[in-house]
Amino acid sequence: MKRILIYTIVIISLLAASCDKDFLNQTPDDVISQDLVTGSVDKLNRLLTGSYNEVSSPNYLGRLLQKRAAVKSTDFRFVQTIYNPRNYELIEYRYEESPNNNGGAADLWQQCYKVIGNLNLILSHIDQAEGDEVLAKQIKAQAYALRAMVYFDLVRTFAYPWIRAGGSSQGLPLVLIPGQTSSTRSSLEETFSQILSDFQLAETLIQENTFTEGISKYITKTAIYALRARVYLYKQDWNNALLDADKVFSVIPESRLMSSENYGLTDFNSESIFELSVNEDNSSGSNGLGAQFDFHNGGQGDVLATNSFVKLLTEYPGDPRVKLLADDKEGRQNSFIKYVNRAGGTGLSMHNIPVIRLSEVYLIAAEACANGAKGGELHALRYLNALVARRTDDFQSYKATESGSALLRRIYKERRKELALEGHEIYDLIRTGRDIVRVQDEHVNTGINSNNLTIKTDSPKTIYPIPAAEIAATGMSQTEGY
Repeated sequence: MKRILIYTIVIISLLAASCDKDFLNQTPDDVISQDLVTGSVDKLNRLLTGSYNEVSSPNYLGRLLQKRAAVKSTDFRFVQTIYNPRNYELIEYRYEESPNNNGGAADLWQQCYKVIGNLNLILSHIDQAEGDEVLAKQIKAQAYALRAMVYFDLVRTFAYPWIRAGGSSQGLPLVLIPGQTSSTRSSLEETFSQILSDFQLAETLIQENTFTEGISKYITKTAIYALRARVYLYKQDWNNALLDADKVFSVIPESRLMSSENYGLTDFNSESIFELSVNEDNSSGSNGLGAQFDFHNGGQGDVLATNSFVKLLTEYPGDPRVKLLADDKEGRQNSFIKYVNRAGGTGLSMHNIPVIRLSEVYLIAAEACANGAKGGELHALRYLNALVARRTDDFQSYKATESGSALLRRIYKERRKELALEGHEIYDLIRTGRDIVRVQDEHVNTGINSNNLTIKTDSPKTIYPIPAAEIAATGMSQTEGY
């Protein structure tokens, strides 16, 4: 029955969305509320489970966002073979988006607001629902935290970064109750404030947790701290980023960082803080992440590491991340296989999807301290070296000792290596105000325009335009520059 209900929710949402391109004003969630949710805590809990599954959709974290982050960066490229990339993905790779021809923008926008609509349903009904009060409180907390996470992914994709104009630039339309419509974009400050408010509400409601295997398949208090630290990093609030990172460290000890002996993104590994659980019911198969980077057993394998990134991975002797390189369809070893199908030959995306893990939190803490948070560069080096020590068998030769801008560059470089294909590459360049500089001889035979090899940090091309259908339906303001 649980599976049937989830499938029904998804089908109703998809059918309604396919018939209506006015994404913010669509009403399938109200239909779900009347027919399925009513006033039951158990049914709302099933809707929450369905919302987790929607986040793992190929149109969100199950493919689109991570793949976009990779191919628009300097470290990965598309290849054209008999398994050609989809046209909309080539548009993104070439930086040729427009409101009417926007790559995956429309799919991501629609999917995220669909999830937000379901979470709004939960939040509007849970206080009056009949059932277990303790469970109801945890459902409410997770719904707030998930809504915050989804809005954050939207704002870092569809709005200019904080470094550009602070909170005064355009943010998102904020839809917070079922049936609400919005034609007004909030400011970036207002959007971030809403995200942080949702996380704060989630923190006050959610129960304490200990770090146990498998708990990371749901939002926990530790996951809230980790995700909020990420938000503060993008907002350049260094002190609060460090404060939340330290809260993570108080629960998950440094010994949980993976080493060369156990490195790999297996399900619920020692670093897992929040990951999306994927099984036969919600696997995306050949549309999921695993199939995008591995061409074996029928996968597409159309995203390969650049030679520059491969060289970067070999910087440390004994770096376990080198072991993720594998044979590619061009006869070299530029496939970077981070997502391993646990089912074997078929179901190429039968693997969990990491959302945030301990390595990232250490790098957040290092960057915050390098930018002036408590402890300064001394603590930044301590956090950074905690990770470096586990990524080489010659730590003394490669120990971080830099200061000033060189220290920040070292942290950025470590993020490139550690967080590759986890949805960070292009976002890290944008949020830190660095140009995207791609080497010409690493991007051949893909139809890329030589004028688009280097993208300036202040170019509108660094972010998605609002889909034209949404602009036409709501009268919302298009992003400046489009």
